[in-house]
Amino acid sequence: MVVALTISLSLLGPYTNTTVAQEVVLKLGMPDQIDNFNPLIGLFAAAGYIRGMLYDTLLYISANGTYIPWLAESYSVDSEKLLLRFRIRPGAYWHDGRPITASDVEFTFNLVVASNYSDKLDKWGLRKYIEYVKAIDDRTVEFKLKEPYAPALFYIGALIPPLPKHIWSEVDPTTFKNMDNPVGSGPFKFLKYTPGVSIELVANENYYRGRPKNDRLVVVLYKSTDALMLDLQAGNIDAITATTVAPELVPVLLRDPNIRIVELTYTASLRFIGFNNDRYPFSIREFREAIAYAIDKEAIVRIVMLGYGYPAADGWVQPLFGTWYNPSVGYRRQNLTKAAEILDKLGFVDRDGDGIRETPNGTVLRFKILTISGLAEFERSAELVAGWLKRIGIDASIEAQALGTVDQREGVGDFDIGFMGIGMSITTDLDYYLYERFHSSQAYPLGTYAGRNWFRYRNPELDILLELQRSTLDPERRREIIWKIQEIVARDIPALTIYMKTALVAYRTERFTGWVESEGPTSKISILNLSPRKPEVVTIITQVPVVTTVPVTQVREVTQVVGGTTVIMTQTEVRVGTLTVSETPPQPRGISTETLTLLAVLLVVFIGAIAFLATKRR
Repeated sequence: MVVALTISLSLLGPYTNTTVAQEVVLKLGMPDQIDNFNPLIGLFAAAGYIRGMLYDTLLYISANGTYIPWLAESYSVDSEKLLLRFRIRPGAYWHDGRPITASDVEFTFNLVVASNYSDKLDKWGLRKYIEYVKAIDDRTVEFKLKEPYAPALFYIGALIPPLPKHIWSEVDPTTFKNMDNPVGSGPFKFLKYTPGVSIELVANENYYRGRPKNDRLVVVLYKSTDALMLDLQAGNIDAITATTVAPELVPVLLRDPNIRIVELTYTASLRFIGFNNDRYPFSIREFREAIAYAIDKEAIVRIVMLGYGYPAADGWVQPLFGTWYNPSVGYRRQNLTKAAEILDKLGFVDRDGDGIRETPNGTVLRFKILTISGLAEFERSAELVAGWLKRIGIDASIEAQALGTVDQREGVGDFDIGFMGIGMSITTDLDYYLYERFHSSQAYPLGTYAGRNWFRYRNPELDILLELQRSTLDPERRREIIWKIQEIVARDIPALTIYMKTALVAYRTERFTGWVESEGPTSKISILNLSPRKPEVVTIITQVPVVTTVPVTQVREVTQVVGGTTVIMTQTEVRVGTLTVSETPPQPRGISTETLTLLAVLLVVFIGAIAFLATKRR
């Protein structure tokens, strides 16, 4: 007897192994303070972070102040011949695939010191010190100085990044915002900028130091630091950058075991008020000093900063800088009586008894403190300052505006008092914090934009010292000059330092590993060191049935009574048919195809046995 037997076994269904690489996305949060992506004219620190990821400098300064060869594989300094040479790394390319050459470096620095744009671009006064820049060959560039220049290695090697000549030779570098498709040399390439939302960068596949382990770097922009911190708590971003943790949030964030807060010891933020020295009565040194005595720096550190900071020294340079700080230059402690006495001597008295003083010509002492909106620390500090000024008869109110508006108004001199802040780091040569900020050449007339010396402070005595410290190579002698600079700034108070804010940064630990806290969690070195904690590759198993027909032969013995007699007959029955199955390759850690086929045969035998027993019962 022949029986056709068809069985479909889903357990034998085949699978295909499809490997899909998940995109590794690192998300950082920072304030929405974007001016441009032009390294030569950019001012805002937040945008500067993006510029730093897009463009590399010849050297990189680590957190301990060490110069590390970066885009340049090596460098040399000949102090006697006044020569600096840099050797470009082999295999270094611009983001558009063009090789980076010494000619690009030569072109970039000549834009600053020897072009029709130098008057606007050379805000550091490099023309006075650089005689020439010359490409010796494709990979070697030489700088010849006119005279000794102490901060040369900082400005040339670590501050100004080389730019691609084939792009920048076609634009006006003084107005080019470089925001559509910036082509740089850094570890990440530009993908998209959505104003007010985010900046997206992708890994540079041909980066000469090795491709970043993160496929995409998304920098989310925030109008307020409160919203930024909430997103950090919610896990919507991995870390914060270009800003610091508000002191009151420290215990809140630390409740989350996946959040780490790091205090950076090599950097801090200086908060200060700048006076418009070209506007009466702020043009009077004694008037500025009266305001200095009215302010309680210690109270701001206690009330606003909750102790995460310290009162700032009046000489601009802070204890952060070690031996470069003049310990004899402290700060004026609050003395309301002394402040009032100074105003009285100036003839600024309350003539009508309303509690507000007037100038000798009868003008009411009523001013506005211009500061940045959306930053609670700034607004709260400015409010405290305004309160103390009212106690000495000056009517001050707060005017909070977007950073771009504040920067523009201060730059052209459209303000009375500006409450602002800057980051300070021991990785930066002190000349960077002093020359642009206080040299008379940087104090442009009212109406003309001044990027750093927006106080409009001019002092020929200080100018001489600012220039002298630049040309002094002996560290001890240079330190003495910088100490003297601090004394003059503290005496004249063109701007009043308020406090140094401790640099507290935060990041989440569950998605990435390799954060380099000593350099700063979002520093370039740290970002390049990060790796995702979760697997980058996931295996997707898809069932795809494949029908296969195989021959099956079943053998069994059947015993039965014949013809109602007592004769018992035993015969062998052979059943031949086909088995239709759905086959799959073996699944990982599953049952092999051979084993499943054997099980299928055993199943056929089992069904036959059941049929036999049923027949016997009849």
